[in-house]
Amino acid sequence: MRVCLTCSRDGAIHSCCGKGHAGYAPSGSDIVCAAATVLLRTALQVLTEEYRSLIMVNAPEPGTLEFLVKDGIDDKSRLIYAADFLRAGFESLQNEFPKHIAFTEIIAE
Repeated sequence: MRVCLTCSRDGAIHSCCGKGHAGYAPSGSDIVCAAATVLLRTALQVLTEEYRSLIMVNAPEPGTLEFLVKDGIDDKSRLIYAADFLRAGFESLQNEFPKHIAFTEIIAE
C-alpha cells in the first residue's frame, strides 16, 4: 500500500492519498491494510465533521481513498493534529511492515 501525505509548511494537512492493498494477508484478513484504512477513515471523518464542505473526497475504486482540504480554514489546529496523527500512524506501520506500507510526506510550498 502506498500512502502520500501532503502538508503545508505550518504542518497543516493539505491532502492524503492511500492506494493499493498492503498484501500482508489475503483481502479481508489483512491486518496491515485494516490498520491503514482505520487511520485514513478516522482522520477523514474528524475533518469532515469539522469542516464539511471544505473537504473533497475521492474513492474511485476499492483500495483507493483520497481527500483534499480546500483553502479557507482559519483555525488550522485540527488540520495540524490530523497531519500529526496520520504521520505517526503511517510511520509506525511502515517501520513495522516495511514490505507492505510505503509512506511519503510532501511539504507543499
